[in-house]
Amino acid sequence: MPLSPGERERVLRVVDADRNRALEALRVVEEHARFVRGAAALAGRVQALRRDVARALAGLVTHGARDVAGDPGRPDAPSAGEQPGRGSLADLLGANLSRAKEALRVLEEYTKLLDPALVAPLVAARYALYALEPDLLAARPSLAGARVLVILGERAGRPPLAEQARACLEAGVRLLQLRVKGPDRALLEAARALVGPCEAAGALLVVNDRPDVARLAGAHGVHVGHDDLPPAEARRIVGPGALVGASAHDEAELARVVEHVDYVGFGTLFPSPTKPELGAQGLERLRALAATCPAPIYGIGGVTAETAALVVAAGAHGVAVSSAVLDAPDPAAAARRLVEALGQGPA
Repeated sequence: MPLSPGERERVLRVVDADRNRALEALRVVEEHARFVRGAAALAGRVQALRRDVARALAGLVTHGARDVAGDPGRPDAPSAGEQPGRGSLADLLGANLSRAKEALRVLEEYTKLLDPALVAPLVAARYALYALEPDLLAARPSLAGARVLVILGERAGRPPLAEQARACLEAGVRLLQLRVKGPDRALLEAARALVGPCEAAGALLVVNDRPDVARLAGAHGVHVGHDDLPPAEARRIVGPGALVGASAHDEAELARVVEHVDYVGFGTLFPSPTKPELGAQGLERLRALAATCPAPIYGIGGVTAETAALVVAAGAHGVAVSSAVLDAPDPAAAARRLVEALGQGPA
């Protein structure tokens, strides 16, 4: 049975109120992701969801049904209770996630009476928020103090992995990536052996290619390349509280990974002895990508202590190196020069 004019007006009041409630709550969540968590990519996903909701309801003219003075829930209304406080940032985030989900559910139900075609995008928005929630609630490690990433790896003439890590950590490096080929058992044992020293130094360890090993070892995350598992699938293995990084060599690769990662390794910037087959991208390419990339970028490929500051000035969050440190006569001194070049020092 069609709604009477009076019923339609009351339903539009519900839609107006819950549209505002959903968009306001999503804005709070977005700002939490951007400024509290420093997770620009995650904030971008919330922003896209907020805009999808606004777009879905743009065809409903609801302002004419608004009655602020007659709203029993307004702050000065006799029936309005005392507003609850927020004990912590986690409380604030949780309350606004709940507010957004509840408002979206209300919108689904009431728009069925007005325009059933609106229901599908609202259902999609609610489930998108469900998918975002674990990432928003997870307390992932911060990359704020990790400007230098050193990629550990075995090679003739290099010290053992434990010595590589110790030299880097003593120099002030706060992000290590373990890149070792070989039997799974050996990789797992190597990763487990490095987690403790990294945590003792306040540093992070990510495992190259293998999210399963990263999770079993208790590492802080995984780094995946172009031919590895997609970042979204790697996230399902390591969990929402771990870091996921990915490599990108051009705009197309960056676009495929950026929504699901905590950082990106972009290069090769300069001619690199580690991967001589890759052409140098240069700082101009980095500058153009960094201007639009929501995730922190680590410039990689041929970076030295002399060029590290230039890489950051071009828009990178930090630099990633391997041979510049590990093949140096004194790896600890080489790592220290990089750390100091970016204005950091051992904690």
